[in-house]
Amino acid sequence: MKTAVVYIAFFALSFLMTAGLAAAAAIVLDRPGGWRGSGGAARLSILRDESLSTVGIFEAILERMHFIERLKILLAESETNWSVGRTVAMMLLAAGATFNVLFRLPWLPFAGVALCSLAAGAAPVLYLRRKREKRFRRVEEQLPEALDFLSRAMLAGHSLPMAMEMLAEEAGPPLSLPLRKTVDEYNLGTSIDEALQKLAARLPIVDVRFFVSAVLTQSRSGGNLSETLETLAETIRERTTLRGQVRSLTANGRMSGIVLSLLPIIVAGIMMVMNPGYMSLLTGHPLGKTLIFAAGCGQILAYWLIRRIVNIKV
Repeated sequence: MKTAVVYIAFFALSFLMTAGLAAAAAIVLDRPGGWRGSGGAARLSILRDESLSTVGIFEAILERMHFIERLKILLAESETNWSVGRTVAMMLLAAGATFNVLFRLPWLPFAGVALCSLAAGAAPVLYLRRKREKRFRRVEEQLPEALDFLSRAMLAGHSLPMAMEMLAEEAGPPLSLPLRKTVDEYNLGTSIDEALQKLAARLPIVDVRFFVSAVLTQSRSGGNLSETLETLAETIRERTTLRGQVRSLTANGRMSGIVLSLLPIIVAGIMMVMNPGYMSLLTGHPLGKTLIFAAGCGQILAYWLIRRIVNIKV
């Protein structure tokens, strides 16, 4: 019965994806901004596509979900070209495929199958969060040099918007894209204060917030902004150095967590290969299945606690 439900879900998802591809092809070929417009001339649309999915029914369902807005923010902060509908479809497919595979294993209880399926469904979100963290880390590495660039440009007589425009052209990704958006917003009529606040919203990093707060404070109270940016750049460098020292000191704890988490799995695998009958009682008995599931949950919890202990914020 449960396997039949999984097959029905796969059929429904396949139908929706096929319908979405057909709808997307029809829209691209027939709409005025697509490849085949009036007179067959190729034209491009300058409007940003804000649709959640190309499938109308699927989009209507997604619009009623509360986590969609947070997912849109996560996609924007990770700078991926995934759509919300594609991400949700990947989560459903990963969860359904994992459930269908693990449900056939006789030694795994149903609670373990359900939790593993949920973990597989959350894998795309975890990947996006990981990518966002790497992007923010690269921005933090670029920020001290960027602040020094702004300080030198302002000492040379350039205004802050002009200095930021020069920085957007000189800096590499991933810092150049949000800076370019900020400069474009200012050129289109947005005030510099509002444009900087939007920059802090696009890059929710402590150092970026310090930069925005320093600029807004100097614009209201006056003062030498060039010296303030230079001091802020030096402070960020010191924090980065201290963060690297803390990571080197806690590397032993992180490695211990990985080894302690993998050691029981490796030992159990060796025992199953060398003496399968020794582990058959544990894998075949209903109580043994529960114990295996409880041990797996304990390993995951222990690894999470070790990571929390060694994750020291600087």
